[in-house]
Amino acid sequence: MHPDQNRDPAPAHSPTAQSWGRRLQHFRLRTKIVAPMVALAIFPALAIGVFTITWTRDSLWKSAIQQIEFDTASNAQVVKESLRAVQQELRYLAQTKVTRDLAEATVAGTSARVATLRAELEREFYVFAQGKRAFYQVRYLNGAGRELVRLNVQDGEPRIVPADRLQDKSDRYYVKKTLLLEPGKTYISPMDLNEEYGKVESPQRGVVRYATPVVGSNGKSAGLLVINIFADYLFSLIGPLPSETEGYLVDREGMYLGYVGPSEQSRHLYSLENRRQISADYAPPIVSAIVENKKHGQAIATARALLAFAPIGMETETVDQGVPAQQWMLLVAHQLAPIDAPIRHLTVFLSVVTALVAAIAGVLGVLVAHYLTRPVSILRRATREVVADLSKHVEVTTGDEIEGLANDFNVMTERLLEAREKLAAWNAELECEVALKTDELHRLQDGLGRAEKLASIGQMTASVMHEIGNPLAAIKTKIQVAEEDEDFNGQCDGLLSNIISEVDRLTMFLRSFAHLARLREPQMEEVSPDQVVQGVITLISPELRRRGVTLRVESTFGAPTFRGDPNQMRQLLINLLLNAAEASPQGGEILVNVQGVPASFGGGSVIKVSDQGTGMSPETIDKIWDPFFTTKSEGTGLGLPICQQIVKDHDGTIRVHSQQGRGTLVILSFPTDTAKESTMASGKQDDFVDNVEGLT
Repeated sequence: MHPDQNRDPAPAHSPTAQSWGRRLQHFRLRTKIVAPMVALAIFPALAIGVFTITWTRDSLWKSAIQQIEFDTASNAQVVKESLRAVQQELRYLAQTKVTRDLAEATVAGTSARVATLRAELEREFYVFAQGKRAFYQVRYLNGAGRELVRLNVQDGEPRIVPADRLQDKSDRYYVKKTLLLEPGKTYISPMDLNEEYGKVESPQRGVVRYATPVVGSNGKSAGLLVINIFADYLFSLIGPLPSETEGYLVDREGMYLGYVGPSEQSRHLYSLENRRQISADYAPPIVSAIVENKKHGQAIATARALLAFAPIGMETETVDQGVPAQQWMLLVAHQLAPIDAPIRHLTVFLSVVTALVAAIAGVLGVLVAHYLTRPVSILRRATREVVADLSKHVEVTTGDEIEGLANDFNVMTERLLEAREKLAAWNAELECEVALKTDELHRLQDGLGRAEKLASIGQMTASVMHEIGNPLAAIKTKIQVAEEDEDFNGQCDGLLSNIISEVDRLTMFLRSFAHLARLREPQMEEVSPDQVVQGVITLISPELRRRGVTLRVESTFGAPTFRGDPNQMRQLLINLLLNAAEASPQGGEILVNVQGVPASFGGGSVIKVSDQGTGMSPETIDKIWDPFFTTKSEGTGLGLPICQQIVKDHDGTIRVHSQQGRGTLVILSFPTDTAKESTMASGKQDDFVDNVEGLT
């Protein structure tokens, strides 16, 4: 058999790993340290910078959009409130005495009284229209659709229209629809161009008409009141808009009603007379989103601008079946450049800062790598120089393993120097003196002594390894015996004692872990259960509100004090309330009841905590007092055992009643000193518990 056949096969490495290994071997140690250090310094800085820039841009963009949506919704609300005020004023005019009297006189046909009442109504219209810059016309029409009283507002000044210039409006659509309404209802016309004497008024004016029937004493419609609102006034409520921002008013069908902005060309293009549709300017998905929007404010980004829009709904009653209420849409177009400019500037600033931080991190990485590799370079240079000069010493003061390596190197050179000097001396003695053999024998004896010492050191090392290995083996063997022994309880004490003696060095670690489950001795003083509950409520109420759980406290304020530790009592109640909160659904209620136990029942205090959570099964209740048992994914299983220990230290009792789907009730009872003495004297602690259960 060939001798090489018994050798173990060499470990297999992939060609890629071998290739990379060969490449890395050609790099200097400095390069191997500098490259990772620079990478570890720069890459995290760049990653954090990119994340910060991205997050900041998104946050600022979202904030700008929210502000624009809010401003647009606010402007729409201003217009809506103004129109609502007009509707209320119209209804007020319709209910005035002179208006109703004129309606009755018109029906009765008393010409003299009609003339008198017309004059009174003109005066009332004149007073009413003072300061109403939104009004264009205020009119009263009889049941046949003929104007009886009319007031025009020109340049903010109301003017009464003479009787010979009053018109017959019976053929107008808003008159017909208003006369068909029930008393008290209001008709709001679409925004259109005002007509006078059958023609569109020049200059053209967009108006919105508010009309309502006027009833006489018999409750029947005898005429109608009409208020014409300037469309330009509604547009003025929308403005002024910021620079490079334009506003539009669009109806439910997607037609432009008007324009708000600095461009006269756009004002003409989007005027009411052109009847331009928004579909001519935007794609169908954007048009659909604008026309069908019912939210308070919404924004859509296009290639040219950020479109913010909000509905302006109007309360109206119409006689047409299936026709929805009037609704306009306020559309505000914000150019993207002014919005994106500050974000872009901040992005550039953060990019510069990130680049500076990355550069500084890279420089620091190079400096740290230089600091780490400099001692190695010094050692490498010293190894070359020591060939010619063994007295060469290396000075390294890093305070770490490299400094230790340098010290070992110096010791080695010193020993080499000593050895060389000895060899030189021995050579000289061999050449000069015959006594060299004697010296050689002494050196052989010295070598033999050193060998014996090395053997003794080896034996001592084996003994130490034996002494360390045996306890570890004993620990493993005895634990295995304890696990395999069926009669474990009979021999547990002896085995555990041996194990504990072998692991004394682990006592401090066990001690540091054991304090988690050990409570300090309670500091007893007089404790008022009502005060403890009120203090805990103050501490825990913010957390309960965050979880969406309400807390209700019922107290008779007659619960007697008892001896206890206030801090541990607070810890007890906080644990129970947090458990109840975690078990309660959103909007659930936790009830804390504090009451005293009458002397006839043994005397003491009772605190009950109940929730409306999912409850527990009987199997779960049997295990809740076991340490480390928990049904929560992030629980430790120590809360209720700690509560049980606190209650036990206070000579109290804790009972848990729970039903799945109905919640959990925890009853805490603490006897007074007198009750403790009586129960201890009688030895019937359970009697007090049963009395408390019967009372609660």
